[in-house]
Amino acid sequence: MEEIQSMKKAKNASHAKTDPGKHLPVKGAAVYTEILKQLKKGDRAAVVTYNNYIKSLLSVHKHSPETLNWDDFANAHEPKLPLRQSLNQDVADQEYRSYAPTILDKMFGQCKKKMSDLMKNTEQAKRYDDLIYNASLKEFRNDYQDWEKGQRIAKGVKNSEPEAYQQAIEFLDPCEQLTQMGTRVRIESHADHVVAHLNFHLTEMIPDYVLSHSPAGKVLKTEMPEQRFHELCHHHICASALRIGREVFAVLPVNTVLVHAYTFLPDATSGGTHKELILSVRLTRKEMQELDFKTLSGPDHLAGFSPSIDFSPHNGFSPVLALSY
Repeated sequence: MEEIQSMKKAKNASHAKTDPGKHLPVKGAAVYTEILKQLKKGDRAAVVTYNNYIKSLLSVHKHSPETLNWDDFANAHEPKLPLRQSLNQDVADQEYRSYAPTILDKMFGQCKKKMSDLMKNTEQAKRYDDLIYNASLKEFRNDYQDWEKGQRIAKGVKNSEPEAYQQAIEFLDPCEQLTQMGTRVRIESHADHVVAHLNFHLTEMIPDYVLSHSPAGKVLKTEMPEQRFHELCHHHICASALRIGREVFAVLPVNTVLVHAYTFLPDATSGGTHKELILSVRLTRKEMQELDFKTLSGPDHLAGFSPSIDFSPHNGFSPVLALSY
């Protein structure tokens, strides 16, 4: 069980260690609330929060997830049932048995009371030992459930079973960082590939304003140019497509991840918006391993995979056709 827990902790730790948005007090859509709170207070930190958030949107693909070894899951040791120990009770019992009345105890008639107090101490110590044991037992049951689940998943993953792939995604939650930033992720698992559906509410994720400091040190809020807004959306969606590919390849032994990204676009007929596919790309493990994610932007990296995308800085995204496996 230690192998499984250490893997989950290592994955979470790597997220916290390298995620570009780690300095943000909040992530995703909630960042707006935090920034507005800071603006209302006149807090200059609002600009720092804003800039960190923008950086995290643009560099989400640069995170390098830890590759999991499913042999470690398969070979994880079965958790052992904890033994009840009576360390506190043993100490209290020893004090009770070794009590020897002093002359003052005898003179003031304290012998019976002290014996009674020592007996109460032993009973309290026993209850405390029980609490410790019950907590250990609860932890054991949780660990055992995880161990059993890990065994089933590892066996299925090694046999390329789609159901096991799906369970692995749910168990390890490699999409957590993207969902925290506001992206809704749905995974479809197949024996030889994975399909990832990314849903973006861009107006709730990408700020349409710019925060900066005036020469006097006050926080200024100005409208973001439309072209800049479109570029931020473009970079973040491409970066997110790469990120989900890296996360899936780190967790599952598949060689292809097909990513479909959706958002709401203006509908000229109804005057409202309509959900449309705006990006479809086929990522391969071999090509992804050859990339240096620290150097280029999301769109630059993604261009090498011949994605289905129709983007213009002036007009934003247009609907595209989905690629197939």
